[in-house]
Amino acid sequence: MNKHRFISLFIIFSVIHGGNGDSVLGYFTESSSKILSTQSNQIILGSAALAALAATKVDHQVKSYAQTKGLLRDDISHFGDMYGGRWGHWLLWSSILATSLDNGENAKLSEKMEFSTLAMVTNGILTETMKRGFGRKRPNGSCCKSFPSGHTSHSFTIATVVNELYGNQMGIAAYCLATLVAASRINDNKHYLSDVLFGAGLGTAVGRGFALAYQNRLNNNGISAVPQLSFKIYIPLN
Repeated sequence: MNKHRFISLFIIFSVIHGGNGDSVLGYFTESSSKILSTQSNQIILGSAALAALAATKVDHQVKSYAQTKGLLRDDISHFGDMYGGRWGHWLLWSSILATSLDNGENAKLSEKMEFSTLAMVTNGILTETMKRGFGRKRPNGSCCKSFPSGHTSHSFTIATVVNELYGNQMGIAAYCLATLVAASRINDNKHYLSDVLFGAGLGTAVGRGFALAYQNRLNNNGISAVPQLSFKIYIPLN
């Protein structure tokens, strides 16, 4: 897991949860079980695995094209790298804080922060475990954490959280950003196509697993889970 991302997640996680370990463990257990137990997630992960396996046949051709022709402009690729590594989670937390306070949803704030943070922490742990287990060299020759792409899985987890909290329109925008992150990792010669394909599926499945647990928690607490995201523009009249 990216060092800066890990530090950020750890700080927010510690602030939110304090000593409420039993609650966190229960939420983590319920959410983690849903990552693999739901049929839709099984389809997502299975499809991602098959797509990644098929992509290994063209990994080197895609790498060659990206390095000779380029997939993205350098500034756009840099943005994708920064969003997937350092900015994405801070933007998500900022939006949760701003919209919850603006809409008077203080009761939901802790639930949203817990949902988003635990999802990202879990994705980071799973991604790092797989990186160490597979030990695949990166296309630039550095060793040995190419599969799956952490930037990509992190960004797709964020996109799935955004989709759950704010609805399909914001979710589509977040998924587009996550796809840009994936393309930037190939463009920067940090990952193969197969790395980002499985990373996208993994991040989506993790986010969906925690989204189901988040919905259950809100329903049990009698809180509506209707996604809301509003912007207010104030125009002075004088």
